[in-house]
Amino acid sequence: MIKVNLIAETRGAEVRREWVSREQRPAALGLALLLVTGVGVTGWWWYLRQERAAVEASIVTAESELVRLREAAVLVERASQRKAELSERLSLIERLRTAKRGPVDLIETVSVSIPEGLWLLEVKQTGANVQVDGRAMSLTAVTDFAARLQTSGLFKHPIEIVTTVAETFEQVEVVRFVMRAEAVGSIAPIADAAGAAVRPGA
Repeated sequence: MIKVNLIAETRGAEVRREWVSREQRPAALGLALLLVTGVGVTGWWWYLRQERAAVEASIVTAESELVRLREAAVLVERASQRKAELSERLSLIERLRTAKRGPVDLIETVSVSIPEGLWLLEVKQTGANVQVDGRAMSLTAVTDFAARLQTSGLFKHPIEIVTTVAETFEQVEVVRFVMRAEAVGSIAPIADAAGAAVRPGA
């Protein structure tokens, strides 16, 4: 005897559900590519924007640093000019001190070189030329005086005895003399002191 169950359901193969139909797949793929491209372009634009902001910030920093360096350069230039001015002033002061010391050294040198029996009438310096006028009791005193001046190191060699003339001074026979020499060292003037004269007395 054959039994047939007419109530039981016969299950066939399950139908697979598709999200996108075959006809719509190319359009969906294109849409997906468009979305990916949009996201990529948006990300690239954001990256470029960040880079631009960083570059602009660097430019601002560099410009402010450039301004600071320019100001520092101006200060350095002013300091250099000030230093040059101060150096020139110090040099001028030193030259003036030397110039003021020159006549003192000249008089001191002449004074310590005077032998006994000789006295001076005038010591005159015109530029580097020094002229000494005086009287002496003898020609030996005159030559001794010239030799002492020569060994002082403040005059070029030789010291010239220009004239020696015998004359009577207060009823005494004396020798009137004139000497010339060229100054060197501390008594050589920086600028021409034309007409400067020292008169120790007659």
